[in-house]
Amino acid sequence: MAITEYKYLTPEQRDHFLQHGWVKIPKAVKEEYLKQFTENVWVRLGYDPDDKSTWTKEKIHMPRHREIPTREFMPKAWGAMAELLGGEDRIDPTIFESCGDSLIVNLGAEQWVDKEIPPKDLGNWHMFTHFLDSGEQGLTVIVLFNDIVPRGGGTYIAPDGVKNVVQWLYEHPEGASEMPQDPDGSRSICSIQKCTEFVELTGEAGDVVLLHPFMPHSASKNHLRIPRFITNPPVTLKEPLNFNRPEPNNYSLVELKILRELGVNRLPDWKITGPRRRFVPRTRAGKDAMIIEEVERMKVHAAKTGGVIDSMHINGPVPYQVVVSS
Repeated sequence: MAITEYKYLTPEQRDHFLQHGWVKIPKAVKEEYLKQFTENVWVRLGYDPDDKSTWTKEKIHMPRHREIPTREFMPKAWGAMAELLGGEDRIDPTIFESCGDSLIVNLGAEQWVDKEIPPKDLGNWHMFTHFLDSGEQGLTVIVLFNDIVPRGGGTYIAPDGVKNVVQWLYEHPEGASEMPQDPDGSRSICSIQKCTEFVELTGEAGDVVLLHPFMPHSASKNHLRIPRFITNPPVTLKEPLNFNRPEPNNYSLVELKILRELGVNRLPDWKITGPRRRFVPRTRAGKDAMIIEEVERMKVHAAKTGGVIDSMHINGPVPYQVVVSS
């Protein structure tokens, strides 16, 4: 069903997305959830927030202990996501429809404090998709749990790189199951060395940045060593993107961005030639040891303070739940 009225995205935001491939939704996350998901982060990490010598790891991908349906966690962002994707009815409500406290932590390191690193040389440029019409990653979503200032470890994006990715996937209908890498570690599909436009994503706690799924992005160095906390909750579509809709008004903004980069109004003859893959919920086996360590730290802290332990893993690691709102 076509969107007849935009309730969340302004005309300026829609134009910005079509031109640059991203949009920021300010103060999109409820403040109570920001506090809830970060109040015990230092307990879970086992670090002292006031003693950098205890920060033994620069970057940590923390496991998830709690989760809340996305529409409840960040209603304005959920509405904007649905509008970018052509309507809520196109989103798969059975997979990844929740946001959790699986924080991505960037604490920086002393070696980066006084260094300048050009964005092209970050060496971690990537994106997530397999085909030009892949729907398993409808958008790349970045949720800010604290204020992020320049040089404070914010994600970098390359808006003019979207065209590189679109063109490569258009010319390779077999898809990209194994994406080749450049010598610096970046995905070759991004052609990052040809890009000239780079944006460091900064903002305030509660802001949500929505990226086109073909947006090249990279982690950056936290030169300031101000602890940075974000998450990347995914959103999945029920069906692949459609570049040959009977009614042009039915195209989503994500689809329109791709067609515009190719300079066409539709792609009636383009079809994939390789097998599709589907992301499904799975146990994060690789994080089981981290889960056990964090739960043990929370138990010790609760015993000292008389607090409670809020974790789905209280009795041992379990598969991450997929919360589906009724």
